[in-house]
Amino acid sequence: MADGLLLTRRERVRLYWQKFAVGYGPSLLLGLIALAVGAGSVAYVILILGLLLGFFVASSARKVRGAVIGGIASGIILFVLQLLIAWFVTHSWFGPQ
Repeated sequence: MADGLLLTRRERVRLYWQKFAVGYGPSLLLGLIALAVGAGSVAYVILILGLLLGFFVASSARKVRGAVIGGIASGIILFVLQLLIAWFVTHSWFGPQ
């Protein structure tokens, strides 16, 4: 693939959804694992934020390889975000000590 100028509309749409799938895949996997272990609302937040990040990755990545890297990075970011939120909840300064 060169720059995408010679792609038909159908090929561009297929490429976009392919980039979305690999960009959303790691976040989807993380959300499904969270659902499996019983973290209901946390899993829904992961799935929704992952969906938004998947659209962002699909629209900003130039190649599928970039979307794979962006998807893995967004999955890691969501995992670290949940760890930070859990730490702040359990180490509250204002809650019962």
